[in-house]
Formats: sequence, C-alpha cells, structure tokens
Amino acid sequence: MNKISSNNKQPIIGIFDSGLGGLTILNQLNKDFNNYKFIYFGDTAHLPYGTKSHQSIIKFCEQIVDFLISKGATIIIIACHSASAVAIDFLRKKYSIPIIDVIQPTIKLSLMIKSNKSICVLGTSTTISSNTYSENIKKLSTNIKVYEVACPLFVPIVEEGLENSLIANQIAEMYLNPLKSLSIDSLILGCTHYPMLYKTIKKIIHKNIIIIDTGVAISDELKQILPSSNDSQNDNEYYVSDLPYRFNELASKFLKYEINNVKQISLK
Repeated sequence: MNKISSNNKQPIIGIFDSGLGGLTILNQLNKDFNNYKFIYFGDTAHLPYGTKSHQSIIKFCEQIVDFLISKGATIIIIACHSASAVAIDFLRKKYSIPIIDVIQPTIKLSLMIKSNKSICVLGTSTTISSNTYSENIKKLSTNIKVYEVACPLFVPIVEEGLENSLIANQIAEMYLNPLKSLSIDSLILGCTHYPMLYKTIKKIIHKNIIIIDTGVAISDELKQILPSSNDSQNDNEYYVSDLPYRFNELASKFLKYEINNVKQISLK
C-alpha cells in the first residue's frame, strides 16, 4: 500500500468487527496512533460472523464500510478474521481507499520468527474452513507446518464476559489439549476476541509456544501508509448494530478505559 500524503486532510480510520473483539486491536492502535481519530463499528446484531454464510458476511461488510465512509473514514481496518477471510477481495475491488485485513499482517509477523517451523491457527469455523491461513502461509514458506483448530465457543464466551470463568477453562482445554502432542512453535489467535482468553490459553499450551499479537501486526501495517502527525488526538466514535448497553458494559475490558458515547444504528 502506498503511504498517504501528509498534505491530505488528517486521515480518519474506520475499524470494524462482528462484535467487541476488534477493540483488542483498537487498544493497540490507540497507543501507537494516539494522534488519529478512529471510528469503531461492532456488528453485534449479526454476531458471530464465524457461523454465517459467505454471502451474508460480504453483505454485512459492504454495509459497514459504506457507513464508515459516510462518517468520514479514509482508511478501513477489517478487525475480524472471518470477514477478512471471506470479504477482503470483494471490498478491495469495490472501494478505492486503503483496506487492511488482519490475516496478511498476522502471517507476516509470524514468519518473522526465525525459529518458526510450525504454526497453529485458532479461529472460528468460517476462518478455519476457508483455509486462508494455511494457503497463504504455504505461499510464503513451504517449509512451515500449519495446524488449524476451530474454536467456535470462544467468541460467545468472551461476548458474555466469561473469559476468566471455569467454563472458559474447560472449553479451552477441550480445544487445546490435542495440541500437546504436536510440535508447535507459534500460535496465531485467528479471531480478535481470542486475546481476551490469552491467560487461559497460555495456561494450557506449552510455555515455549509464542503467541502472535494481531494488534501489533495491524499496527506495523498501518505504519506503512500513515504519515507522522503532531496533531492532537480526536475523540473516537463507537457504533453498534444492537444492544449498546452490553457494549458499554464489556468494552472497558478490551480498551482498559470506559466509553460512554456508543450509538446504536441500523445498517441498510
């Protein structure tokens, strides 16, 4: 992607996810780009994307990007692995503004680990069944083994605020215990909700397995196209398609601070 000229009006970054998970990425971006304005959209009415058809996901993504552009966004970040796997090609063909997905930057970061010979990807059913990670990793390195594990219950656990509960630990053990017999060097959390389960996951997997930070990967990608700026930080905007009170209740866990200006809107 070409770097956006600093002569242009200050870029506004639109970021969206099927729910709250994308806030884990926004949390990192707020630290690294605190002089830019972000507009966040959580499509909570259609959560989770991981169980939806490809046609539905593309439709939702198109509506959200249209909305974010209407609010002034000049860069779009798809902070959802399922949407990135299914809709990125369609969106880049339709829109002329920069659109960043989560998959390619995450793969790029994982391949920077020199000792990496095997990667395990945890993701939703849609992300895993798409084989997007395995196919793209093998295009860049044929020597790396790729294991993929669908963890569909992780998203509702996080959305219900149960990431530190006994049931979260039991579900994580069910998904991750089979990995103990494999030789894995790094683990990609292939859903933006999953970092909320970091401590639970870390307890179960081998201590030497490196967990890839998707937020850092997206930040590195964004640095390639955004000019430096000395402007003061603008107030971020937050939108959801359903139940903003749940958003208010849980968002502080993701962002480490309270937000009170969440608006509910209907997509068209």
